[in-house]
Amino acid sequence: MELTNKQRSKLKAIAQNMDVVVKVGNKGITQNVINSLQEALEARELIKISIAHQDREVRKETALQLAEASDSTLVNMIGKTALLFKINWKSPIISKEI
Repeated sequence: MELTNKQRSKLKAIAQNMDVVVKVGNKGITQNVINSLQEALEARELIKISIAHQDREVRKETALQLAEASDSTLVNMIGKTALLFKINWKSPIISKEI
């Protein structure tokens, strides 16, 4: 899903007070990480993930791979924290607001 700048801004504002839900450790992307990510996105639509790699480019690539694996959209990436969004068509929570 392609987001407009206005939608991205709204989602970033909503995420200000959110905690990290999924953490990607030194093992990288595993099936358990993907499963946790999909469950969290289904329940919340908007989640923060933390990626524990030192290299910025690797973190960005990992976030993009996670977004692709979960069929979500990478909203923003700051430092080691990425923000992912996926509409839950059955019971929308945040998507009603944007």
